[in-house]
Amino acid sequence: MRLPALIQSFAALALLAVMAGCATPQYQTTVRLIPPADAEGRACVQDCEARKIECHADCQTRLQACAIAVEPQVEMRYAEALKLYELELRQYAAELRYYELQLHFGWMYSYPYYPYGWYPWHGPIFPPPYREPVMPTRDSVRAQLIKLNCQEDCGCLLAYETCFIGCGGQRVSETVCIKNCPPGK
Repeated sequence: MRLPALIQSFAALALLAVMAGCATPQYQTTVRLIPPADAEGRACVQDCEARKIECHADCQTRLQACAIAVEPQVEMRYAEALKLYELELRQYAAELRYYELQLHFGWMYSYPYYPYGWYPWHGPIFPPPYREPVMPTRDSVRAQLIKLNCQEDCGCLLAYETCFIGCGGQRVSETVCIKNCPPGK
């Protein structure tokens, strides 16, 4: 009889942990770039901005070239994804049939089969625990291949910040509480 008390205390502890996790403060870090005061530093920063724009343009060109290079693989991977989807769908259908069969046999123990007033409680009936598989699309396969094979971040922002600081500018980062903040902050 000790086991149910242990389960209840564990459930209460888990509920308390979940509720405590929901009330933790959330912070957001913002970065400000303060430009240099002298004219030479501002000219240097403009050069940095021009290089950043050029870096972004080169990065977009490389990303587009990579996306074009990935295109021949899309149809092959899409066919593989459809075969996997078909397999998952068959497995889902089998699990759903098994679940419905269990529900059907559970219904056989209801009122007409037992004397009035004696009804075994089987607990609440929940929806099946299986997720219906999601059918893949060519666009989702293409996006996955691009994410896997192509580099979207070329490091332009890091290079710009380094150049900006080299020109005499300052980088200031601030962390601010945005949700569930403690009373003193």
